[in-house]
Amino acid sequence: MVTSGCQQTKVTNFNQFPFDNSTFNQISTCETKTLINKEYKDIWHRIRSGLCFKHINSSRINKELVWMKENKEFVYRSIERARPYLFHILGHLETRNLPYELSLLPMVESGFQPFAYSSSRAAGIWQFIPPTAREYGLKMNWLYDGRRDVLESTKAATYFLGDMHRHFKGNWLLAIASYNTGAGNVGKAIDRANNIFTKPSYWDLDLPRETELYVPRLLALSKIIENPRKYGFKLPKLNNKNHTSKVQFYDAIDFQTLAIITGLSEEELMNLNPGFSTWIIDPSQQNILLLPNKEAKLFKSRYKKIANIIYENKVHKVKKGDSLYKISRIYNVKIDSIKKVNSLTSDMIYINQKIKIPSELNVGNKEFITINNQKYYINKKEVTYNHVVRRYDNWYKIARKYDVPLETLLMWNGANKKTRLKINALVKIKLKGPILSKNKKIQSLRYVVNSGERYDQIIRGFGVSKDNLIKDNKLKNKKYLTAGDNLIINQN
Repeated sequence: MVTSGCQQTKVTNFNQFPFDNSTFNQISTCETKTLINKEYKDIWHRIRSGLCFKHINSSRINKELVWMKENKEFVYRSIERARPYLFHILGHLETRNLPYELSLLPMVESGFQPFAYSSSRAAGIWQFIPPTAREYGLKMNWLYDGRRDVLESTKAATYFLGDMHRHFKGNWLLAIASYNTGAGNVGKAIDRANNIFTKPSYWDLDLPRETELYVPRLLALSKIIENPRKYGFKLPKLNNKNHTSKVQFYDAIDFQTLAIITGLSEEELMNLNPGFSTWIIDPSQQNILLLPNKEAKLFKSRYKKIANIIYENKVHKVKKGDSLYKISRIYNVKIDSIKKVNSLTSDMIYINQKIKIPSELNVGNKEFITINNQKYYINKKEVTYNHVVRRYDNWYKIARKYDVPLETLLMWNGANKKTRLKINALVKIKLKGPILSKNKKIQSLRYVVNSGERYDQIIRGFGVSKDNLIKDNKLKNKKYLTAGDNLIINQN
């Protein structure tokens, strides 16, 4: 297995591990920002144009090349998973002027599996651990995990790698190693090497075994991409163009409704947009979706028409004394939602500004809508999820986990801030159900298992039986749930 848990540490306090930069080689002066907007025959030619470490050789790289030649299916599977994302990743690397070898880092980290989790609680294709994810602005709650969001996590990873590169005075091998094991561990290895060797290089560092394999693995992959025939590989055709496009949305929808609008399966939509942990696609978490080009055009043409029918749109005209906080209280919506809908980058608003309010389902009498000659019912039903109270839980912590206003959470449960919580008691969380369906009944819900979640939490949370959960998800021989598992929840 070529995956590894990304053991990043916080960027602070790096300078406690100084080193003599002159003793370390492989300093990159590669300028990939100069490649922006150039024409290429295919994605592989584009990657080759920005490879910065082509002349680095080592017996450890050769060992990884041997392993990959014996495990070609791993490389081919990873490339197939990377297909929707590579073009976007290269764009981020160009913008940040980073080597194109880094586009292959998710192959080493996770095999390009968005739902991959490690034992160290790292998640997503870039395998961010929670502290580093928070430091680089990735949102994480019960509804959404930015570490699994390919676009958001790629942006964060490029900033993090850029910071490592600057800290290690331009040495990319040290920067890449620190992405895996943490800058602190690399710094300590440098201290030890400076005491033993007169002129140590990266290859002399005594690093954890996983990290010692990590950098050579990435360099081996880059050599395969550079010259696949030499190493017995035949890369699949991959045009240098967007295979997927970004689309914006402003109303909370769900994967079932999105499938109806685009004609894609829910499974394909989930794999393209893995950051969302439930059936709900909430724009306050992320208001950009990734869709195949054809379906992206279809979504744009249908979404506005459908939204005008099924949502009630409101506009608030700002008056003296208004603030985003006050407006959010008036309409009982989150500030993040208001900012996303209005493309606000700060909390500043001005008098007479027209603020769109995140819409609610239309309160009119329409019962159904016709899409592509098929009638679909508009459901206004809510789903109640039961949070099982654990030790150290409090009302504030629960509200933050489900990203709901505290007042709303208390209202749902007929409680106030002083109401005591008892361990194993249930706290109600009200959620929108799937909006469009072929009949008036909510058929199934989708849920991604979080790190540490057990069967009993899912069963009590959704009010389903263990037998049905196991049967519906073919879990008969699975004693424990695994973080990243996609579950179908059928509520009878």
